Amino acid sequence: MRAAIRFQGVSKRFRIYHQRHENLKEVVLRRRRGVYEEFYALRDVSFAVEPGSTVGIIGSNGSGKSTALKLVARILHPNGGEVSVDGRVSALLELGTGFHPDYTGRENIFLNGALLGLRRELIRRRLDDIIAFAGMERFIDNPVKTYSSGMYMRLGFAIAVNVDPDVLLVDEVLAVGDADFAQKCYERINRFRADGKTILLVSHDLAAVRRFCDRALWIDRGSICADGDASDVTARYLADVEHRHQPADESADSTAGGAGARPVQIARVELLGEGSRPQYVFEPGDPLRVRISYRCSQRVDRPVFGMWIVRSDGVNCYGSNTRTAGPRIPFLEGRGSVTVTIPHLNLLDGGYLLSVTIGDEAERVTYDLWEYRLEFRVRQKTPDPTGLVFMPATWAID
Repeated sequence: MRAAIRFQGVSKRFRIYHQRHENLKEVVLRRRRGVYEEFYALRDVSFAVEPGSTVGIIGSNGSGKSTALKLVARILHPNGGEVSVDGRVSALLELGTGFHPDYTGRENIFLNGALLGLRRELIRRRLDDIIAFAGMERFIDNPVKTYSSGMYMRLGFAIAVNVDPDVLLVDEVLAVGDADFAQKCYERINRFRADGKTILLVSHDLAAVRRFCDRALWIDRGSICADGDASDVTARYLADVEHRHQPADESADSTAGGAGARPVQIARVELLGEGSRPQYVFEPGDPLRVRISYRCSQRVDRPVFGMWIVRSDGVNCYGSNTRTAGPRIPFLEGRGSVTVTIPHLNLLDGGYLLSVTIGDEAERVTYDLWEYRLEFRVRQKTPDPTGLVFMPATWAID
């Protein structure tokens, strides 16, 4: 089967100028070139995307994700290697791409459609569907320069998904939409998947990547670090992010002693599964251990350690602390760790965020807080049960 998208040894570099000439006169008179260095956004990248699959691309800012999408859309061309795409491509890369600010929304639909290779008659037939999907009936004849960023995005997405593409490229723009429109976009993406369309999605929303994508690519510093199942790749990425956020040398405490130093700090937080191994993907009913390492610059009396779990959509799921669940800690000195164990993690499928804190028993002082620092995933093998928590239940017929 021919790949819908194929990268073969692709490299893309840009010039970063440290000194450049402002005009032609400077070039002629000074007779020297601007000072620059070459930066590789992608370096020798190879992968293939099968037709009908949904692939997510993740990574930190500046890693090369958006560059890869622009190469697929042929907005950019590689400096080395080959990029091949089979079928019509519709790209939603940046807000307002291809929009003229002085044209109305209606005029920009025709303009954007023409840029995507659609005939005017076809655009006219789909015009009402595009306007209705965007929810822009009241404002469609206003200049788009009067639109908010959300309106820009809604109109751009509506055009992109109504041109019947073979390959849909989406780059993070759904983050600016409201909840209702985001749900409408997700439903359309699911319909595209059911219709066998190929989707390439760049997003920092790892829960969305796991929800929609059959596969994920983790790109870091222009190279592919991992390629495989979306849940596994996002878990590896999260583990790397957590590792990078740990102090390079915990013995070097810049806040120890001196004015304004915290008496106790969180040094490290670890999510552990069986065998004390780091784990970021769980199944309902799995044990979960959270180990909080701390370091003190002075003695702290009657501290309280707390943790809470929030689902990725903001729903508060669970919380616990040593004041209510025990044991109470008389004091802390030096370095150490506190571990909370949940024998059965009775949460259902979804992405979750973990926060931890150290405070005092009287709830007057918060010594340190790591809010939403770690993310983990609960993945259930079967579609039932549904909801938020897993409660073992039995049915009987009387």
